[in-house]
Amino acid sequence: MKNLSITQKIVLVFNYLAALLGIIGFAAVYLPPNLLPFISFTSLIFPYIILFNMLFALYWVIKLKKYVFISILVLLLNYSHLKALYQWDGKHPIEPKGFSLMSYNVRLFNAYHWIKKKAIDVDISNYLKDQYPDILVLQEFKNDPKTDFLQYKYRHIVLKGHKRKAGLAIFSKYKIINQGDLNFKDTFNNAIWADIVLHKDTLRIYNIHLQSYKIVNPEALVEQDKNKVRNKLQKVFIRQYQQAELIEKEAEKSPYPVIVAGDFNNTAFSAPYHILSQDKTDAFVDAGEGFGITWQYKWLPLRIDFVLADALKLQILKFETLRQIKYSDHFPIIALLKFRAQ
Repeated sequence: MKNLSITQKIVLVFNYLAALLGIIGFAAVYLPPNLLPFISFTSLIFPYIILFNMLFALYWVIKLKKYVFISILVLLLNYSHLKALYQWDGKHPIEPKGFSLMSYNVRLFNAYHWIKKKAIDVDISNYLKDQYPDILVLQEFKNDPKTDFLQYKYRHIVLKGHKRKAGLAIFSKYKIINQGDLNFKDTFNNAIWADIVLHKDTLRIYNIHLQSYKIVNPEALVEQDKNKVRNKLQKVFIRQYQQAELIEKEAEKSPYPVIVAGDFNNTAFSAPYHILSQDKTDAFVDAGEGFGITWQYKWLPLRIDFVLADALKLQILKFETLRQIKYSDHFPIIALLKFRAQ
């Protein structure tokens, strides 16, 4: 450090901090949050951690300094995670033949008027009618007299709550032969499943909504007691992990290929995602394009909605994040899949 200017020494200190966060972020994917709860926070800021390490590496390249290797080593360590961050080019099949699955958190059809526009519920209903995917999984669903899903013959809906019931829904063009729910305790969040027969094949669909943060305005966190905020988030991370373990344990019992779809309320750089993605293909990673952002609040864009499909039995043909659809705080995602030839 003797040959560094004051500015370069300051940059180096921040570089060490970014590198440390990169190492912690790598470890957070594999460690249960109840062991070291504080490291789970990195899952929400991981894209920024990677970005800063890239910028630091570029800075030291320009300055022709050996410190470039600090961030390069961190980027190499996290190389396997980078695929989940950005995809250069999606798949564009010429003659796609398969079945489509859409996942969408409809945010109670704008029941509390978060979006200052009338008839959002009607807009969502009409949009989903136009799209008409073979299988549709919705989170934060509620019965709404202005919405209509009569186009689907088969459905599985589980609602929770007292004054305002809400929950999860699976709609299908194809016959549902079995169904159930995992009934997460002491929360409105849940996971439901349905066994669906597609021609000669059968698969199990899990529609999941992992533990919510219940934060309406992220910017307001700055003004709140830091210990309370930290404890609240840590409890959410632990609940998400426990729910993911329960889902995976149940999915392992399935006699059919499994698709796990829905709102994870966490990113691809988290322990819950790591659990649920075992032996599965992330549709975005395999066939998506760009950053795949599914939820965005000003300065915090995240990919927290997923379609994970059995890697051995199912093939991803196409995947799209429909960011032009702004009827909720989430964007709908849709995947085209098919059964692999046996």
